[in-house]
Amino acid sequence: MIATDADPIATLDAAARETFAGVADHLIPAASDMPSAGEVVTPDRLRFVLRSRADLLEPIRTALRPELGSDVRARLEALAGEPANLAALQLAIVAGYYTDKRVRDLIGYPGQMAIEVKSWLVPEYLEEGLIDAVLARGAVWRDPSTGQRAVVENQPRTYAERFAEHVPESEGGSDGGDRA
Repeated sequence: MIATDADPIATLDAAARETFAGVADHLIPAASDMPSAGEVVTPDRLRFVLRSRADLLEPIRTALRPELGSDVRARLEALAGEPANLAALQLAIVAGYYTDKRVRDLIGYPGQMAIEVKSWLVPEYLEEGLIDAVLARGAVWRDPSTGQRAVVENQPRTYAERFAEHVPESEGGSDGGDRA
């Protein structure tokens, strides 16, 4: 976390903050008992996000520039050609929304909780192959600087393949299925 005494949103004028709220409401509208992002991501929530991620301020300022007009859909279409600015704006909205206590309470998420990890034990879900389908699917993230889907060449497709890469054959570098 970056500590700073300066107010990170002081450089955002009232029009930029209003535009931010409009985009936030468009991306996460109110539904059922859930509030909209424009309602939740107040200047204080945005300040919280930007104090944690100061690197988002400049791309957000660029995404909120007045030249893009007041139409939210047109702004988002224009920002599709600026993936880093769009990603920063979306991240600030989503981070501000889902770190809000009221939203977390409404979705039943208590926040991160400490769990004990015993690094010398292989979790059952790995040995049972429960995440093999996820590994076989491959990378699905998008590079925020290009907006393109990640391409990762020659990745092992299952836990057994990954494990076999790190264990010499003389030490039982098989898929683990031959253990007694």
